[in-house]
Amino acid sequence: MITAVLNTKVFTLKTILIGVKMKKTNILKYSLHTTAILAAIYGGSALAANASGYASTNGNTTGGAGGDVVYATTGTQIHQALCNRASSDTPIIIQVEGTINHGNTSKVSGDSCNTGPDLIELKEISNVSIIGVGSGALFDQLGIHIRSSSNIIIQNVHVRNVKKSGSPISNGGDAIGMESNVRNVWVDHVTLEASGGESSGYDALFDMKNNTKYVTLSYSILRNSGRGGLVGSSDSDDANGPVTFHHNYYQNINSRTPLLRHATAHAYNNYYSGIQSSGMNPRIGGKIRAENNYFQDSKDPLGTFYTNDMGYWQVSGNIWDNIDWSEDESKLHPAGPNPSSTTSISIPYNYQLDNTQCVPAIIAATAGANKGLKESNGECGTTEPTDPTEPTDPTNPPEPTPSGENLALAAGVDGSSKASGTSYGNVKDGDTSTYWSPNSSTGTINIKNLNTTINAVKIIEASGAQGNITSWSLVNYDTGTTLANGGAVPNVITFSSVNLSKVSFVINSSNSTPRVAEFEVYNGYNDSGSSVTNTLVNGVYRVTPKHSAKSLDVANCANSNGANISQWSWLNNDCQKFNISTVDGIWHRISPVNAPSKGLDVAANSTVNGANIALYTYTGSYNQQFRFQAAGTGKWRIINRNSELCFDIEGNKANDGANLLQWTCSAGSENQMFELTRQ
Repeated sequence: MITAVLNTKVFTLKTILIGVKMKKTNILKYSLHTTAILAAIYGGSALAANASGYASTNGNTTGGAGGDVVYATTGTQIHQALCNRASSDTPIIIQVEGTINHGNTSKVSGDSCNTGPDLIELKEISNVSIIGVGSGALFDQLGIHIRSSSNIIIQNVHVRNVKKSGSPISNGGDAIGMESNVRNVWVDHVTLEASGGESSGYDALFDMKNNTKYVTLSYSILRNSGRGGLVGSSDSDDANGPVTFHHNYYQNINSRTPLLRHATAHAYNNYYSGIQSSGMNPRIGGKIRAENNYFQDSKDPLGTFYTNDMGYWQVSGNIWDNIDWSEDESKLHPAGPNPSSTTSISIPYNYQLDNTQCVPAIIAATAGANKGLKESNGECGTTEPTDPTEPTDPTNPPEPTPSGENLALAAGVDGSSKASGTSYGNVKDGDTSTYWSPNSSTGTINIKNLNTTINAVKIIEASGAQGNITSWSLVNYDTGTTLANGGAVPNVITFSSVNLSKVSFVINSSNSTPRVAEFEVYNGYNDSGSSVTNTLVNGVYRVTPKHSAKSLDVANCANSNGANISQWSWLNNDCQKFNISTVDGIWHRISPVNAPSKGLDVAANSTVNGANIALYTYTGSYNQQFRFQAAGTGKWRIINRNSELCFDIEGNKANDGANLLQWTCSAGSENQMFELTRQ
C-alpha cells in the first residue's frame, strides 16, 4: 500500500480511492500536497503549468495555486466550492469531471461568492483555478462568466452551444465572457464551440469588455460560430487589453478573430481555417502584432472592417494560403493581398515562435481539451502528455455483455404517442436516418420484453435535432423508479445494474420537436471507465474488413490530400498501417503511417450515405474524428463524429480496390465490421 504524509496527517491511497467511489455525492477537499496522487487517480493535471503571454504580466496569473483542491461533477458543486471558502480571495483549485448543464447547476449563496443560476458565475472573486480532469469536463449549453474578478485559470474544459436566445439560454450566448474590472485570466487547452451564428441563438466564444486586462488564450479550439470574440464591446469601451492569443485553432468562424477596439493584442502561432467574412479586425486605434500564424482557405483574415476608424497591425512570418482578399473601399480595409506592417508593437514577455510551416500539425496535436495539456516543443514537435495513461488494447477489450450488442434490437417497443410519419419501431431498427417523435414537445418511448439485466442506455437524437431535448428521465417501467435524469442528452446514460422487463425514456421538455433515432440498451458498462459501446484505441494497427479479410489501404501509397482509401490484399506496408490515437474522449484520429500529417476524412463534412473517405491534412474537425463501437468479440464499427455514420465497404464487395465510404450503421453487416491487429 502506498502511504503519503500530508500536512502532518497520514492518508493512504486506499482512503483516496474510497473517496473517489463517493464522488457522485460528495465534494472532496484535499491539501495541495495531495495533487500528485489526484493526478494519478483522475488521469489529468491537478495543477496548471505556468501562465504565458500577457497573463504572465501584471504580477502573473497563478489561479488557485496554494489552495485546497476540490472535486466537482455538477455546476452546483462548483458554486458550492466557491462559497465554502473562508473568503472571496482564498485560493482554490476546482477539478471538474463529467457533464455540467442546466439540470445540475443552481445558484449558491455565501459570503465568499456571488453566483447565479444557468451559468458558472465567477463574480467578485480571485485566486481560482477550474481544471477539467479524468474523462473530461463538458459544459453543455452552459457558459462561464467572469465579472469583477482576478487571477483566474480555466484549463482543459469543453464549452459548447451556449445560447442567448431560444432555449436554454446562458451567459448572454458567450461560451466564456469577461467584463467589468477583470484582471489576469489565463484560459488554456479549452474547446469552445457553437452550432451557428446569431440567427441560431448564439453570440460569441470568447469576449472581453468593460475594463478586462492581462488575458491569455492558448492552445485552444474555437469553431463553428458566427463570432470568435471581441476585445471592447463598443467604440466607447476603450480600457481593455492587452491580450495574447497563441497556438489556437480558429475553424469555421464567420468573423471576429478577434474584433479589437482600442486595445493591444499579440497573436502568434495560431491556425485560422475557414474564416468566412473577416478575421482579425483591429479598429478605432486597436492594434495587433501577428507573427508566424497560418491562414488558410479564408476571406479577409486581417484588416479594419465595417468602419473607417482604422486599426493597425504589425505582421511577420505569416503564411497566407488560399486567401480571398476584398478590394479596399469605404468601411472595408483589408490588409492584403500583400500585408505589410502599419505600426510597431513592443512585447514585454518572453516567447518562442514555431516555424509557421509546422503550425497546423502542432495545433492538431495540442490544441483543445483532453489533449493531455501537450504543447509545442519549439522544434516542430510536441511535448509528452502531462499524465499519459496506459491505452486499452482493442484486441482484448473489457467485453460488454452480451457481446456488446444492443439489446433493444431483439426487444419490443411502444410509447405514449407518435407524430405523423414517425414510428415507435424506428428507435430500434439500427438505422439513424429514421426516428420517432411524440405528437408534442414531451412524450415517452419504451423498450419492452427485455427480461434481463441492463446498466446503460444510449439515446441518439436524429441528425439536425441534436440538443432539442432539454430535460429527460430514464425510468424502470416495472417499478416506477427513476434510474437517471438530466438536461441535454449525454453520450451514454449509465446506472446501477437492474433486472427489468421494460425501460422508459421520458422527455420532460424540449426546445423543438424531439426526434429520437435510436434507443439502445446495454448490459456492458463497467466501473473501469470504458464506454459501454466504445473503447479507446492507441497505436499502429492493420484494419481488416470482417467480410473480406483484406486490409484498408491508401490507394497507390499516395500521401497527398484526396488520396483514396479502399481495401486491398495484405501487403504489410506503411500504406496499410494506421496510427490510431485518442483526441477527445472516445474520439480518435486515424492517420496512415505513410502520411502522418494526414487523417482519414469524410469528404466535404458530409452527413449523407455514400460520402467518400479519403486523406486530408489533419485539422481536428469532426469529419476527421471516429469512435470504435464494439460489434462482438474482436470486431468494431468505426463511426464518424460529424455524421454518426459507419465505415462501410461499398456494396459488400470482397475484391481488391473496393471503396471505403460511410453509410447508416446496420446491425450484423460484416462490411461495416473491422478487426484491429496491432503492428
